[in-house]
Amino acid sequence: MKTFLNKTRGVLATGLAISALALGMGVAAPGVASAQPAPVGGSAQHTQAPPSNMDRAIDFWAGMGWPNWRNIGDREWIEAARHDDSNGVHYEIVFTGGRFYDRDQGIINFMNSPAAPSSSHGYTGTFQEYNTTIYDRQRDDEVPRRDRNRIVRAIGTGDLFWTDDHYSTFHYAGRS
Repeated sequence: MKTFLNKTRGVLATGLAISALALGMGVAAPGVASAQPAPVGGSAQHTQAPPSNMDRAIDFWAGMGWPNWRNIGDREWIEAARHDDSNGVHYEIVFTGGRFYDRDQGIINFMNSPAAPSSSHGYTGTFQEYNTTIYDRQRDDEVPRRDRNRIVRAIGTGDLFWTDDHYSTFHYAGRS
């Protein structure tokens, strides 16, 4: 029994040493974020307008008063419009991604930098994610697969960020 316990302790110690070394080298287990914060382009003086293919959804969300995970649910499809034609009823839907956690702190780092409006500095609130593609579908169609375009908005300040590469980079679009 003593030999078994000593071997178990040795295996655990080796595992802990490897984990500590991996963390020190910036290596993480699969699925664990270890990357540098996503860079944010633009500034309060030089905002970066989203691509035109995002405009309609941004107008939709702004028209709804920028709902967030507290008043529309954490993650869900929302009907953006409905219209009838000779082929039946078509729905336009858009997805709200729910709360955005900014796990790598890229947006928070930007909000505390000189590039952001000074009123954004020290923000500790939450963020909401919005999809920026409105999909046209018939009621019985498959729910579409979401693309890489997103808007992230600081709920407390209205600072608006967009990404067209699913969070690899962000662009500061000002406030809305």
